[in-house]
Amino acid sequence: MKKKILVVDDVDTIARVYARFLERQGYDVQIAFNGEEALSVWEQFKPDLVISDIRMPKMSGFELANALRQKNPKQKVILMTGYADEAEVLEQQKSHGFPFFTKPADLQTTVTKIVEDVLAGKPTSEE
Repeated sequence: MKKKILVVDDVDTIARVYARFLERQGYDVQIAFNGEEALSVWEQFKPDLVISDIRMPKMSGFELANALRQKNPKQKVILMTGYADEAEVLEQQKSHGFPFFTKPADLQTTVTKIVEDVLAGKPTSEE
């Protein structure tokens, strides 16, 4: 059975690029464009992994990650950002179990490795 990934980003193009790439890697992928929509999709889809941008309208990626962990403490979440100042905050979040990468990320190496490591329950080291 394919692993399921929910990609959450308010920028349509980014969400679709990541989704298409992950689908080609053999994952079953759904997209949401904000945190509230992501919670709704999550209820129906029950993904193995959620990859979420941080800066989004209605609900930030941090708020989404925390809401998901309240619903399922074992939910795997990867956060992403295109803002260098947030990368420092994200580094601190790793201790709370939220690995991250900065956009634009090299899909073939960085994203593939982080996704595979998180799904396998391994600690991530390459951001």
